[in-house]
Amino acid sequence: MKKYHRAIVFSKVPLKSVFRYKDLFQLYPANLENLPSYHGQRHYPLLLEYWTTDADKVTIDHELAEISNLFSDTARTMSKQDTILSLLTFLSNYHFFRYTDLDGNWGLSMLKEDPTPEEANAWSSKWCIPWFIFPGLPAQLKITEFSKVDLKSTPTVRHVPYYTNDPNLDLDTEREITFPGTIFSVLDAYFELAEEAKSAVDNAIYYLVSAVEVRRTKKTLALLSSFTAVETMINWEFRGHEADKCGACGQLKYSIARKFREYLLKYVGNSDTNKKKFNAYYSLRSKVTHTGHLLKNELLFSDVSKADREKDYMTSLEVLQLGKLSVANWLVFNAES
Repeated sequence: MKKYHRAIVFSKVPLKSVFRYKDLFQLYPANLENLPSYHGQRHYPLLLEYWTTDADKVTIDHELAEISNLFSDTARTMSKQDTILSLLTFLSNYHFFRYTDLDGNWGLSMLKEDPTPEEANAWSSKWCIPWFIFPGLPAQLKITEFSKVDLKSTPTVRHVPYYTNDPNLDLDTEREITFPGTIFSVLDAYFELAEEAKSAVDNAIYYLVSAVEVRRTKKTLALLSSFTAVETMINWEFRGHEADKCGACGQLKYSIARKFREYLLKYVGNSDTNKKKFNAYYSLRSKVTHTGHLLKNELLFSDVSKADREKDYMTSLEVLQLGKLSVANWLVFNAES
């Protein structure tokens, strides 16, 4: 039996539409009564509606049965939320997320929309817990079916240009959230995967989402995470492949570098320009992995030219986007084959 859930999640660009995937989940702007808001906010509350069944059950062992059941029910809903949010982040140019770090931090509560300097200087920091709560919220999160939402469907953009032609990546809050035109076919392919293949794809998505999460603060780690996502799929693509050795020199005929290049040529685009670019990417990946090389734009204040910083920024952006594009293409290609 289906149990419907409604949860508050967030994006860093306001969503002005509703996205519904079949009868599995839907996402739309939070429209709850007494919803807090602030004109300078960068976390925009959304409502995610989905359902779980006993088949989604996560078993957590505990000596007290009632606590085990409580934890298991919570884990079941959190796991479903995280799967949906990861899929949407991987497939889009936006970060969809929930608060997971509940340790708290010192923060300054914005008590007024436009305070004067004198008013602001009188404020004090408070210890803050990252919870989005307000009176009446729990009752408004209870649903027994998907809500009827009077909003347009989320606009879509052609597949390849979506990832390669000026992706927003949460930078411009005035631009409307859009999805690639292939999002339904990619989601279809994902949910039809066999368990072993799905595990590999989930791992790749994990690294892509991690790259999105840290790309502004840990730039080299974000780049490495993007590379790892690609290599995760390469390992699955070439599983069971026995590489022959050259009789003359003893080197493997199908090296890791060649697998890297061949995978991207197959799932991103085969051209001489791409071949040269993918070889350069692999060289950079090896430099980061084996020598501890940091991107030149890693440190906020460093003696690096603007041109070099911008070059590293564009490289990390390209690797992230090609990682997303390749996994999405892999899903559609293998669903059709």
